[in-house]
Amino acid sequence: MAGINDSVAVNRTINIRAAEERDLADAYQIYYENETAHVSDPPPRPVVGDVPTDERHIFHSGKMLVAEQAGRLIAYTGTITRGDTSYLTDLFIDPHYQSAHLGSNLLSQILPDTGIRFTVSSTDFRAQALYIRSGMQPYYPNYNMFIYRAIPPALLAEDLEIIEANGVEPQILEWDTAISGRPREVDHHYWVREQKAQPLWFRKRGKIIGYGYVRLNAGTFWSPDSAWLGPLGIDNPEHAADCVLSAIDWAQRHNKARIRIDVPGHFVGLARLLEAGCYIGYQETFLSSASTPLFDARRYIPSGSTLY
Repeated sequence: MAGINDSVAVNRTINIRAAEERDLADAYQIYYENETAHVSDPPPRPVVGDVPTDERHIFHSGKMLVAEQAGRLIAYTGTITRGDTSYLTDLFIDPHYQSAHLGSNLLSQILPDTGIRFTVSSTDFRAQALYIRSGMQPYYPNYNMFIYRAIPPALLAEDLEIIEANGVEPQILEWDTAISGRPREVDHHYWVREQKAQPLWFRKRGKIIGYGYVRLNAGTFWSPDSAWLGPLGIDNPEHAADCVLSAIDWAQRHNKARIRIDVPGHFVGLARLLEAGCYIGYQETFLSSASTPLFDARRYIPSGSTLY
């Protein structure tokens, strides 16, 4: 029973409050500690004071909470609410405090009581159990995929055109709202403004069949120079792989040799992406409280695990 009593005692000294912008740099250090905890050759630690643009965007357009003890930040969590959906963007705890039930306390305070709640979880079974107990069910694996080599020309659809959109066009917002399952204009402007995203249209035989983003300045400390593909949505699953491969080819022709793409396990073009040279670097789990799917994962590529 000593462990339980110690845990209760620790929780009594912890204060959970709304995040302030000055907390973001310390939160980023906690994120790094979690991401590299079991890595034998981790990337360089972020410079003290650094804050990724994603976290600033979540802070300004969503909700963030932090936990502190004796004035020291030891955990943080965040959500973004778009329409009637709330996405859990972050829940990270200093590794020295992960037995103190902080996760459940933070989760109970950050998630709304109504609407659809969803997230992607790491491979940590404790995190998955926490989300399942909160009412979110696992639906499919979410693959973090990478490609560092050119797409073989034979795998590219000859009758598919890519049209560069002029910024955040209203029609792209309409397509994305319909396919992603929620309105999120604020995120589109963020991708274009902060991550140098190029919105694209996919046209086949004179008809628009989908849209997508290539975010040219969306690297992380794992891969600083990578471009990130997504979100991307297609009208019909049969066109899904052609559009993704063409978007990867577009990014590579614009001097981005390293591409990251997060792919739902239900995406129908998954095998073709692997055939083209993509490889799986990590596997997450998508969880949702929705009784019916929020979107058709057979024809949707999310923006990544931070905003999805």
